[in-house]
Amino acid sequence: MQLLALLFCAVWCAVSAENSDDYELMYVNLDNEIDNGLHPTEDPAPCDCSPEHSEWDKLFIMLEDSQMREGMLLQATDDVLRRELRTLRAELGRLAGNLARPCAPAAPAEARLARTLDELLQASRDAGRRLARLEGAEAPRPEEAGCALDAVLEELRRTRADLRAVQGWATRRSLPAGCETAILFPMRSKKIFGSVHPVMPMKLESFSACIWVKATDVLNKTILFSYGTKRNPYEIQLYLSYQSIVLVVGKEENKLAAKAVVSLGKWTHLCSTWNSAKGRMSLWVNQELVATAVEVATGHVVPEGGILQIGQEKNGCCVGGVFDETLAFSGRLTGFNIWDRVLSNEEIRETGGAESCHIRGNVVGWGVTEIQPHGGAQYVS
Repeated sequence: MQLLALLFCAVWCAVSAENSDDYELMYVNLDNEIDNGLHPTEDPAPCDCSPEHSEWDKLFIMLEDSQMREGMLLQATDDVLRRELRTLRAELGRLAGNLARPCAPAAPAEARLARTLDELLQASRDAGRRLARLEGAEAPRPEEAGCALDAVLEELRRTRADLRAVQGWATRRSLPAGCETAILFPMRSKKIFGSVHPVMPMKLESFSACIWVKATDVLNKTILFSYGTKRNPYEIQLYLSYQSIVLVVGKEENKLAAKAVVSLGKWTHLCSTWNSAKGRMSLWVNQELVATAVEVATGHVVPEGGILQIGQEKNGCCVGGVFDETLAFSGRLTGFNIWDRVLSNEEIRETGGAESCHIRGNVVGWGVTEIQPHGGAQYVS
């Protein structure tokens, strides 16, 4: 009986020890499974091992970034300026090419020239606005980085000057600056002239007379304007003699001439003055005094009641009567003005300036006083 009790105890101990090992093993394995399941989902915190930047390092980094941005800005500005320069040069070449085309018949040539001039003026205004905008952006540029941009701006300024030169050339071929219309005298004819109706009587003790002239042909005496009565057709005359200009007051002997001052086919501004008190007479061409004299028709008074004409000489007959064909003017006239006083030098220069056709005399004012063309003379623009 004791032997059985001992065997039972031995078996029980063995079973208990085996179960204890399995429990410990399971416990260990569960711990491992839990550990293995949690740790992979947690990333280890990075270690910032880089040293902190010093104040000098930060300053150098800021300088590098500033220089990079400045370089990018200068490069972009330079690209814009060069594109503008190429555009302006292309416009200049195109307009110059249009103006240099051969002339067609009269009417189409006038229409084409007018269209070309309009294009040129518009292009000049557009170019001026673009250049003003670009030049306005010059101020904030750093001085040490502006040399290249200044060179480009200088090229743009030269291009603007070229555009103005072309504009001036086109203006000389069409109408003077500020003038919108002119009177065309297509040929020399005893029937072609213009009658002028002054706004006040022509009783004058002094006067100034200015006119723009573009002659196609000139003979020994080609009348620009004349004022005369039935008794005296030579009260006032301004005429061309080949390349010279001549002013007559009172009679043919009372005259002043300036030689070699007029060119055919080009607009020329002419002014003449005279006063009775000292008989002082002067002639101006393109805002420059070219001839003067004293004691010419001293004491004479130009009488009223006569007839004032452009392009022909008053010969004592009625308007529309017989004229001398050789005295007739051929070409264009504009900006005709007469004052009842002698203008100052500054005023005379202004009458030939950029807004000359907007300055009007008090006896005859261009654009206000009635000037009636006859016999084929006509207004053109």
